[in-house]
Amino acid sequence: MNIVRKWKLAIILVLFLFLAGALVLFYPFRYVLAIHYVKTDDLGAYLPVSEEDHFQLKFTHSVHLSDVVEEYEMKRTQLYPIQLIYEDTAIGMPSNAAEGETFTERDGKYYITNLNGVHDKLSLVVGEVRADHTIIYKGQSYLLKEYVGAGSWVNIKPLRMSNWELLRGEKLHE
Repeated sequence: MNIVRKWKLAIILVLFLFLAGALVLFYPFRYVLAIHYVKTDDLGAYLPVSEEDHFQLKFTHSVHLSDVVEEYEMKRTQLYPIQLIYEDTAIGMPSNAAEGETFTERDGKYYITNLNGVHDKLSLVVGEVRADHTIIYKGQSYLLKEYVGAGSWVNIKPLRMSNWELLRGEKLHE
């Protein structure tokens, strides 16, 4: 094999490796639950998830000081509410279900299931004192103030992101 042919093969190999590396780094194939700061749109943290899976957002109600759990299903870049679980029907909490939804009470808790609607994101201010906003995914709990800071205003949404984009945020450890 002559030297010119070797150089051509070496250049082709280097170009192939460069393109493969760029694809792995920049193609948005990672499906995550992303937490962006509202004011800057910077990625604060992310959780690798499976599409069409569920997660829960748990927090302590500011008036009742009891736990509230919202469950969502992730499909593409949308969030579909599945159920709401809480302990008090007073201030800020529903005392019944909307049309098509189901309201039940068992073991001292209220459940609203078959929830209507779809969201492209959840916006919230991460509680500083008692709220303890927590994402629960596959049995693991992630206290948001440990990752994005108490008092942070964030959007939570499922996205496909590249490895390059994910380098900007903190991975919620499993």
